[in-house]
Amino acid sequence: MAKHLTEQEIEVYRQRKGTLGNREKTAAHLAVCRPCLERVVDSGHSALAVDALTEALLPSAGDLPFHLSHAELKSYVGGSIAEADQIICESHLEICDQCNEELRLLTTAQRPQSAQEFARPRSNWRFLTPPRLAAAVALIGLLTLAALVWWQLSSRPTRQESVSNGAQVTPGVAASPGSIGVATPQPANESVASNPPVVGSLKDNNREIRLDQEGRVTGLEGFDESSQKMARAALAGESLAEPRVLDDLSPPPIRLLGKASGEQTFDIIGPARRVITEARPTMRWQPLSGATNYVISIFDNNFNRVATSPPLSKTNWTVGVPLQRGQTYSWEVTATKDGKQITAPVAPDPRAQFKLLEADKLSALSKLKQQKPVSHLALGLMYASFGLVNDAEDEFRKLVKENPDSALAKKLLRTVQKWHSR
Repeated sequence: MAKHLTEQEIEVYRQRKGTLGNREKTAAHLAVCRPCLERVVDSGHSALAVDALTEALLPSAGDLPFHLSHAELKSYVGGSIAEADQIICESHLEICDQCNEELRLLTTAQRPQSAQEFARPRSNWRFLTPPRLAAAVALIGLLTLAALVWWQLSSRPTRQESVSNGAQVTPGVAASPGSIGVATPQPANESVASNPPVVGSLKDNNREIRLDQEGRVTGLEGFDESSQKMARAALAGESLAEPRVLDDLSPPPIRLLGKASGEQTFDIIGPARRVITEARPTMRWQPLSGATNYVISIFDNNFNRVATSPPLSKTNWTVGVPLQRGQTYSWEVTATKDGKQITAPVAPDPRAQFKLLEADKLSALSKLKQQKPVSHLALGLMYASFGLVNDAEDEFRKLVKENPDSALAKKLLRTVQKWHSR
């Protein structure tokens, strides 16, 4: 055979044409000639090598069963056999009852029935002659080498990586499989591999989150699928959808025909028209001039009173018992002044309502906060989806601070501010 395989020989080998002997000669050449192996290796080479390995192991028509000779067995027992022949003998003894029986008769008292422990009758394997075993070993090595070469070729730098590393590549040509920077012609209609264009990106707490044109998000590896999905939509420019819970907590004002002139009133501060996470929230209100005390009442969604404060002189009160998660509550403050009671809020102002965040959503937030470093984008988007407007606004402010020129960060902040101010 020539120093290197011809294109015709390679094609015949790939298509499994020609005689078995010629294919074995080609396989033997490939086992020692890496340049030819690189020309043969393709996505179907694994199947090719496996088929060739099968040919080496299975018997051909007319083959007679192979057995070890008495002399070979005697040398094996006596320990005078060559190392390579010893491996062949041991492999054959594992599968041949007849040779095992003869070995048992030759085995010394120091090694009683040692070979029988491995006897596994498999009649087809009796045809595994030493030449076939040697061919099988060579083909296994060829398959391993082919896999290694294929991995090396697939892991070599692309054209863009070669240019960034200083390699000179002529436009319209691609680097050859053998070396980086050595150019070979490339078809004009075949585009050079490169990273997909970036659709949107944000700096986020010492990381950069990107969305490419193929919809892949980078920078949030390890985050749950829900967070990555929300980030993907935001980076693509989709507007945040206002959560329905904010509508439920914002009933229209009560329309009155008239209001008594000079009637005193005061306003509550919160929580009102919002979702909260604290099971024991702190209620706050503005002072009423001349009031001697205040009493707070909290009602469930069926207007049942669930908590009442003692008379207070200050303008805040923390609920004494935990409220039930996932429930909506309303509350009011009754001030006493000059022996009269004045309540806030009062019509036409709507009821002061808030909702306590569900336990499962609170758990999702807790897990997201455990990511290090914390993602202001992911956290802000989750806050917004749960109706935690103030918290979402805080996170988006941090994003704007890191991205002062980003229209995307400013858009996110403006959106939740509109929810907050209505």
